[in-house]
Amino acid sequence: MASLNDRLRSIVQGTRPSAVPVVSPDAAIGHHAAFSHQPSAFSPFGPDRILAAAETLGGTVIERPNGVVIIVDREYRADDVHGRQRIGDLIETIRDGQDAMQTMARAWPSAKGMGGVGTGGSKDPPLLFLDLETTGLFGGAGTQAFVVGCAAIDGESIRVRQFLLPGFEHERAVLAEVAAWAGAHGALVTYNGRTFDVPLIETRYLFHRVPCPLDGVPHLDLLHAARRLWRGRPTAAGPDPDESSCSLSVLEKHLAGLHRVGDVPGFEIPSRYFQFVRDGDARPLEAVLEHNRLDLISLAAVMARAITLIAEGPRVTTNPHECFGLARLYERSGAIENAEASLLRSIDLAQRIGAEPEVHADALRRLAWVRRRTGRPHEAAEAWRALAALPRCPAGFRRDAMEALAIFHEHRSRDLGTARSLVLDVLKDGPLGRRRDAAEHRLRRLERKIAVREQGGLVAALDASLEVSN
Repeated sequence: MASLNDRLRSIVQGTRPSAVPVVSPDAAIGHHAAFSHQPSAFSPFGPDRILAAAETLGGTVIERPNGVVIIVDREYRADDVHGRQRIGDLIETIRDGQDAMQTMARAWPSAKGMGGVGTGGSKDPPLLFLDLETTGLFGGAGTQAFVVGCAAIDGESIRVRQFLLPGFEHERAVLAEVAAWAGAHGALVTYNGRTFDVPLIETRYLFHRVPCPLDGVPHLDLLHAARRLWRGRPTAAGPDPDESSCSLSVLEKHLAGLHRVGDVPGFEIPSRYFQFVRDGDARPLEAVLEHNRLDLISLAAVMARAITLIAEGPRVTTNPHECFGLARLYERSGAIENAEASLLRSIDLAQRIGAEPEVHADALRRLAWVRRRTGRPHEAAEAWRALAALPRCPAGFRRDAMEALAIFHEHRSRDLGTARSLVLDVLKDGPLGRRRDAAEHRLRRLERKIAVREQGGLVAALDASLEVSN
């Protein structure tokens, strides 16, 4: 009996399919062809049930000497929409994003060599978007990927190919098909792939003692860029307690306006596959494959938004949090001028809104650091002063600003009295541990310097009076 989620999904999808089914040209076995696979202890159902599963999922069956693979192909055409994003617009943005990809490659060395590769041009292999559905949620040697979801730009559409494991004994065949398909593509794009997807699939190739096709391939994990750009944004209204997180399902709401209806929860996905292995009924996997396809298209949408921000700069956003995140990304990639421009834009937006003291303070503090590291202490001091005077400034940030200003006045402007007053203000805030020891040490040093200066002034005055008397 179909669950409520499955019935809701069938109603929604019945009005407008999310993608166009595509028959794979290299799928040599049709739904009614015979093949030599025999049931095993791991997969008790035979070829008829595998063919029926492929037909249920709108896929095809490929038999190889080492097993059987169910392949499901879908095509997202240029005029299709993903939330409020048109697929054709995503494709155009990614194709024109070579410079932005180079910026991300400088920020994350694992993506080195990515800029100019895989943007869908005639000379370069297309990017490979990868997402796995696995038998466990935490990885480990016993966890297998039963769906390897891949997507790539193909002309004016995004082609999604999903490799489904019909039984545990067919894993070697699935890995061989994935290797063949990945070999025709370029750089890899994932979401949390460096931590989960890629190590897991590398482990499976290692288990079967076959080379992994992803070794040495430039790899951009968009989770890191997403955390730079969108972590800490204001929480959206709604009951979801994780609405301010950087999970892909949350970002697709904010960036693409996609609200999934009847989506299968992630924790439920492994149990659906285990049930399929036991009874051969593939209907519960329809929702799993749709979940995987949406993840892949959302991955492209997140990448397109990141490319737009990096390429166009802070002028394309009116969100101080997003602008601040863009500055952090620029700073990590070494684009200091762009980082400073983004910080100034974030400060300006926060001042206009008037309700973002945290991001305002963060931007001022990072602006001061950037200016100090680039050898502009007087400009850095301006940012520290603005931070110290900021209403509702967090106490820790104000203490950092006063300490930095005390150092500036002691060593740069030589205004020892102002430096001493700032140190006393720091001590009034009650710092603990090393910070208090450092402040007290600085205060003693300043008092010695002030005493020496005053003593020098007295000596000079005495000499002047003696000269007058003579």
